[in-house]
Amino acid sequence: METLSFVLGIAFIVVIALTVVATYAFVKVIKMQKSLEELMRDTDQRLAEVWQGISEENRQIHQKVDLFEKDIYSQLDSRLDKLETKLTNNKK
Repeated sequence: METLSFVLGIAFIVVIALTVVATYAFVKVIKMQKSLEELMRDTDQRLAEVWQGISEENRQIHQKVDLFEKDIYSQLDSRLDKLETKLTNNKK
């Protein structure tokens, strides 16, 4: 009878120890999961900011290219008008 009580007592202590360890592991996993979710949110937010910055830079570059193109066409048109005027005046 004493042996049975001893074995049951040890088994009870082992069950309690396993419960404590399992609870501790579960809490750690939950904390790690929350940390990972927060990290993913931060990463997504930073990635969105980067893409927004790239889009803004792309828009500005296109705007500068369009302005430069208009300037080139304007100068070319002016030069061609001057050439046309010279050629017209030389024929007279």
